[in-house]
Amino acid sequence: MPAKKGLLHPLVKRLTLTEEDIRWATPISVAEHRAKRLRCKVIADLGCGAGFQAFAFAKQCKKVYAVEKGREKLDRAKENARRLGITNIIFIHGDALDEHVREKVDDSEIIFCDPSRLPEEQSRSMSTIQPDPKQLFNVCQVITKDIAIEFPPQIRTENIPFNGEKEYLSIQGKLNRLTLYCGGLKKNETSVIVLPEQAVLFTTETTKSSLSKPRLVNEQGQFVYDVNPAVTKAGLLAELSEKTGTACLCMGKRTLFTSKNLVESPFFCCTYRVLAVCPSNNDAVISKLQECHAGSVTLRCTIPPEEYWTVRRKYEAQLNGTKRITLFEWDGKALLVEKVA
Repeated sequence: MPAKKGLLHPLVKRLTLTEEDIRWATPISVAEHRAKRLRCKVIADLGCGAGFQAFAFAKQCKKVYAVEKGREKLDRAKENARRLGITNIIFIHGDALDEHVREKVDDSEIIFCDPSRLPEEQSRSMSTIQPDPKQLFNVCQVITKDIAIEFPPQIRTENIPFNGEKEYLSIQGKLNRLTLYCGGLKKNETSVIVLPEQAVLFTTETTKSSLSKPRLVNEQGQFVYDVNPAVTKAGLLAELSEKTGTACLCMGKRTLFTSKNLVESPFFCCTYRVLAVCPSNNDAVISKLQECHAGSVTLRCTIPPEEYWTVRRKYEAQLNGTKRITLFEWDGKALLVEKVA
C-alpha cells in the first residue's frame, strides 16, 4: 500500500527521494515494528528500495545487507544512509536470485524480502510479484530458515504456498501491510498489529479451531462499532468478539460489532451511539433524522458511487438540525447513529 509522506522517516526532508520512492516506502512505524521483531546480529534486506526498512534494521542489528536491483534506487538509499549517519549497512547492487548476491549475504541469520508488485492491479496475485516468491524462498532457505516476506495485504492467503505466520498491519485504522514470518520467526497462526497503539490480536492453531465464528446477533445494542479492516482481512472476527465481549451484527456484507455498554478497543476504527432504528423507506428515514436533529448525514448504504451525493443531498435538503448522523441500511432496516468522541 502506498505510504503517506507524513508516515515516513522524521528526517525525510533531509533525504534524496523520488515520488516513486515516497509512494512505496515503508512507513516508519511499520519499519520499526518489523525491525524489533527481526532483531538479530546479521540480517539481509532483499529488495531494499529507498532503504527505510534497512535504516530501521540498522538500529536493531549489528550488520545489515541491503540488496537492490535498481542501481539508481540503491545509490539514493546509500546516500540517504550517509545523511542519516548510518554506517552498519552494506549496500549490494544485484538481483536477489543471483548466486553471487547469495554468497555475499550467506552469513545472514534472518532474511527479509520485499518483492515488487505492479503499481495498479484490481486483484493481487502471486504471478505478478517479482522476483517469483517461490524462487526467492528457495534461494533464501539455502542460507536460513528464518525468512520474512512482505506480500500485498489484499492477496488471497490460500495462494501463498509457504507455512508461516500471517501478520496484518494496520496504521491509523487502515490496512497497510501483510508480512509472512517463516521458520523460527513464526509465533502464531495469524496476527493483527494496530499501529501506533502496538495492539496485538492473534490466533494459534488451537484457538483457530475453537473460535471459528464470532457471536452473532440480529438486534443491535446501544453501541455499534466499525471493525478495523485488518481484523476482517485476517479472519479474526471471532477472536475480536471473544476479546472485547461484543457481538457481530448480522447485516449482510457489512461488518459491525455491537454491545449494550460502551467498549473501547484499538481494533474498532469508529464507535457509534445508536439513536434510532426504523424501516428503510424514505419517509421513515427523513422523519427519524428530523427527530434526531440531524443537519448532515453520512450514508453507509449500498448506493452506486455516482449516486451517493444525489441521495445524500436529497436527505440533507429536508434537515435543519446540527447533528452529524451516520445512516446504515440493510434488510429493510435503517440504523441512525452518531460518533462517540
